[in-house]
Amino acid sequence: MCLRRATLDSITGKSHLTIKSHRGEMLANVRRCERINKTPSYEPRGPMPMGDTVGMGVAVDMLLKSLHARGRIQSWVQYDSVRTLRSAATKNYDSSPLGVGEGASFARGMARVRPTSCPTQSEWMLDFLRGMENRMGYDSTADHAVSMEAIALVLEYIKEDAEETDNVEEEKLLYKVGAFICLLTAASLRGYEGFYLDLGALRANIHKGKDGIIPPGIKTNTILTEAVCRNLPHVAIPLLGKFKAEGGISQHVFNLANETTTGLQPRWWMEKLIEVMASDGRTSGPAFSSKTGILDSSSDYDALFRKYLQRVQENTDLIDKDINVDAYYSTNRTPRKTALTRAKRAGIGKDLQDEMNRWKKIEAAKGKKVKFHMRNHYAEACLLMPVTWLYSYAL
Repeated sequence: MCLRRATLDSITGKSHLTIKSHRGEMLANVRRCERINKTPSYEPRGPMPMGDTVGMGVAVDMLLKSLHARGRIQSWVQYDSVRTLRSAATKNYDSSPLGVGEGASFARGMARVRPTSCPTQSEWMLDFLRGMENRMGYDSTADHAVSMEAIALVLEYIKEDAEETDNVEEEKLLYKVGAFICLLTAASLRGYEGFYLDLGALRANIHKGKDGIIPPGIKTNTILTEAVCRNLPHVAIPLLGKFKAEGGISQHVFNLANETTTGLQPRWWMEKLIEVMASDGRTSGPAFSSKTGILDSSSDYDALFRKYLQRVQENTDLIDKDINVDAYYSTNRTPRKTALTRAKRAGIGKDLQDEMNRWKKIEAAKGKKVKFHMRNHYAEACLLMPVTWLYSYAL
């Protein structure tokens, strides 16, 4: 059954119009060649060699997984979960004696070309993958955005609970989660990127921009000079980690508005985070971590975020009552999508969002960011404040 299913998927991997066109050309050419008693110039159609040279075995493995593996969103697995088998099989081939012998390659520029006999790289396999993807489709539960008012209310609830609790450890956790949510939203970050926040660099630069002044009449489309930017009320956000397309440990800094137009307070939350970490005796390392320096659990942060969103849903009309908060909201994407939605309403386009996460542009350009000292990172962040400050201020 799987062999037949794989064959059918490979057939549908190409447009039926393309196949029909090729078939018509071949038949017309046969008729023309018959007039002059010539054999058409085509490779023989058979017999096919014994053995698997096109990746049929891996295709059957993928189909078996689609039939028997348990899915996360539905009872069945999605195509993206199934296709990882092909990646694993390819790496297995690359590390085999035959694959290692094929490893040499040379190409100018950024591209890398290598001849290979790996079955999973065959044209048939590519057709099969396209056909399988078209047949299976997608059923995703992507995170949804909420209103900025909902995020602001979540932070207000967290602050109230932290002030009222008698449990010191619970208080510290609540303040850290609040700082995390505020950071993700104001900086337009994905959930895991928030854990890149570097405590030592945050402490070293927290005084900068504290007493800044917003010029009268400033708007989200105002053109700001570097001199004006340095005097704006801002907080420096340093991220430290291993980023794609860059070698080693890299540091990225961007300056956010101390307070946004909807009431988010990035500076207040960053100062509170420094205070909480100092009470645990920590002045460097990951900003969202335990007393021993181990990163906090993202699932704990996520659970608390959903808990407070449910409270917003129960007490206000900011989130529809029939929405399943656990299914559609999480720290992974919700704060970032919320920021993007708000930025669009403020007239700020996606290009400025990309500037907020500028290492993504570096990755797309196949380039590498130069390593700087912290003072140079901060100076560079000031140059980008016409984007980063205005973007965060508009939220």
